Amino acid sequence: MNNINFHWSRLETLSSLELHAITLARQTVFIAEQHICCPDADEHDTHSWHLTALHDGKVAAYLRVVDPGEKYPEPAIGRVLTTQAYRRTGLGKRIMQVAIDTIADIYPGQSIRISAQSYLQSFYENLGFTIIGDEYLEEGIPHIQMLRPSAR
Repeated sequence: MNNINFHWSRLETLSSLELHAITLARQTVFIAEQHICCPDADEHDTHSWHLTALHDGKVAAYLRVVDPGEKYPEPAIGRVLTTQAYRRTGLGKRIMQVAIDTIADIYPGQSIRISAQSYLQSFYENLGFTIIGDEYLEEGIPHIQMLRPSAR
């Protein structure tokens, strides 16, 4: 899958159609598929970079990077998703690596924090994250906090 385009934006620079596509992908994965019943959009969206992986103009994967000091002291990756048609293609790892590399450029010397669904622990460990703290429930789903030390 070579024709994936990665697009970084702040919320205020997204077009209404881009925002709609991201919102639809997030609602499909988090609300329809994972049955999370809390609102997906939150105050952190306005203090985040939004990374979209597009294939033929459609959202194939997405994540956001919350600014340091907004949610945690470090920049935080969250709302990571791969849409159903693109799962098991390696795109999840690719979008995470793009995010990690870009965070190192935007926020040099900073670690990266994530609140990961527990079943994805080994996926994130393979990207350099380690567990900090105990497992906890978030919207009924087991989660763990993980931290990745600065690469630079």
